[in-house]
Amino acid sequence: MTLALPRRLAALTAFIAVILVVGATEVALSLSDRSRLEDLHTESMALANALAAYLTRVAPSGDPAALAEALDDWSGHHLTATRAWVLLRGPGGFTTVPPGSEQPDAVDDAALATHEMQTHLHDGTDSGWHVAVPLGRGAGYGVANVQLSTRRLAAWSLLERRRAYLAAFVAALLVALSVAFITSRWIGRPLAAIGRAMAGAHGGAEGAPEAPEIGPAEFRALARRYNRLRAALAMRERESAARAALLALEEHARSLERLALVQQTAAGLAHEIGTPLNTVNGHLQLLRDDLAGAHQTVAARRVELLLTQVERVAGIVRAGLQRGTWPTPVAVPVDLAAVSSRMLQFLEPAFADAGVAARQRAPALPLAAARAVADPQLVEQILLNLLKNSLEALAPGQHVTVETGADDGCAYVDVTDDGPGLTDEARHLLFRPFSTVNKPGGTGLGLAVSRQLARTLGGDLVHLPRARGTGWRLSLPRAA
Repeated sequence: MTLALPRRLAALTAFIAVILVVGATEVALSLSDRSRLEDLHTESMALANALAAYLTRVAPSGDPAALAEALDDWSGHHLTATRAWVLLRGPGGFTTVPPGSEQPDAVDDAALATHEMQTHLHDGTDSGWHVAVPLGRGAGYGVANVQLSTRRLAAWSLLERRRAYLAAFVAALLVALSVAFITSRWIGRPLAAIGRAMAGAHGGAEGAPEAPEIGPAEFRALARRYNRLRAALAMRERESAARAALLALEEHARSLERLALVQQTAAGLAHEIGTPLNTVNGHLQLLRDDLAGAHQTVAARRVELLLTQVERVAGIVRAGLQRGTWPTPVAVPVDLAAVSSRMLQFLEPAFADAGVAARQRAPALPLAAARAVADPQLVEQILLNLLKNSLEALAPGQHVTVETGADDGCAYVDVTDDGPGLTDEARHLLFRPFSTVNKPGGTGLGLAVSRQLARTLGGDLVHLPRARGTGWRLSLPRAA
C-alpha cells in the first residue's frame, strides 16, 4: 500500500514555505526601500542646502552667468543621478539657468511663498526627490532646484526581489524534499507496515501477520497495541471455533442418544411384537388352508397377501433382535410394476377409508425395462413408506400415482400426488432423522430409513420438484 501522506505534506510545506519566504522577503524589501528612500530624501536635502549656499556665495545678486558657471562646476563634482537648475524671478516671469531646464512648478511656488525648503517625490519615468531652496535674502531672487533620481534604487529593488523569489522557491523545494523524506521515513513506512498487516487480517486474525514495530515511538506503540489486539482476536476465534466444535459434538451426541434410545425401544418392541406375530402368522396359515378347501379364491389371495406382509415384518423383527439392524438384502431380479401393484392392493382399504384415489400408470417401455436387481422385501418397505406419506398428506378426492420405468441404466418407481406439496422448511429438512414438519406427532424416520435402504440396494431416493404436489423417485440397478 502506497501512502500519499508524504507527498501531500511535502506539497503543503512547499506552498507554506513559498508564502512565508516570499511574504517575509516582500516585507523586508519594502522596509528597505522605504529606508533607502528616506536616506535619499535626506541626502537630496543636504545637497540642495549645500547648492543654495554655494550659489548664494558665488552669485549673491543672481547673476545668470555666474549661476550657470557655478551649476556647471557643481554638476561635474556630483553624481550623474543628480540634476540642478535655478529659477530666477524677473519682471516678466521666471527664467531658467541653464536655459531650457525645468519649468517652475508648485514646489517652486511654495518655496518662494514660504521662503523655506520644499521637497516632493516624483513617480513615473523620471522618479526621484525634487528639492526646492529659495535663494537670496528677504524675498529672494530665485529658487535652486535639486533632483535626486531614484531609478537606481528601483532597479536594485527589482533585482533583490528576483533574487529573493528565486531563493524562496529553492528554499521551498529543499524544505519540501526534506519534509517528504522525513515523513516517508518516520510516518509513511510505519503506517504502510501497519496497513499491510491490517490488510492481511481480512481473512481472520488467526493467520494475519504481525505489524512490525518500526518508526518513532508513537508508531511502535501503535504497532504493539495492534499486535495485542490481533492476538486477542485470534484467541477469541480459536475459542469460538472450539465452542462451535463442542456444540457440534454435543448435537451429535444427542443424536446418538436419540438413536440409541430408539434402537433400545425398537428392540423392546420387536421382542414384544415377535410372539404375537408368530401366533398371527400361524392362524393366518390355518385360515388360508380353510379358505382354500372351501374354494374361496379371492379371500385366499387376500390372506396370502397378509401372510407375505406378516412374514416380512417378522423377518425385520428377527433381524433387529439378532443383529440390531435391517435384514441382509438378497438381490434378485424384481418386477417393479408387480411390487408396486402389491403395495397398492395392500393399502387399498386405507386409501378407500381416506377417500383418496390410488392408481398405477402403465409403463411406456416394455415391462422388462422396469425390472431391477434388488431385495423385493426392502423395495416393498420403501414403497410402503412413500405411499403412507402421500396418504397422510392428501385430502379426500385427491390422487396418488405410481409409475415404473427405466432411464440411464436404472429402473425406477415414481410416486407422485396432487397434494399440498412441501414447504421450504420441509425441503430443507428432507431425509433428516427426527425432523418432520408436515405430520404433527411424526418421527421423521420414514424418509431417512427409505433412502438408507435404497442406497443399501445400490440405488437412491430423491425428491422430484413439481409445480403442484409432491414427487419421489426410487431408482435401482437395472436388471440385465
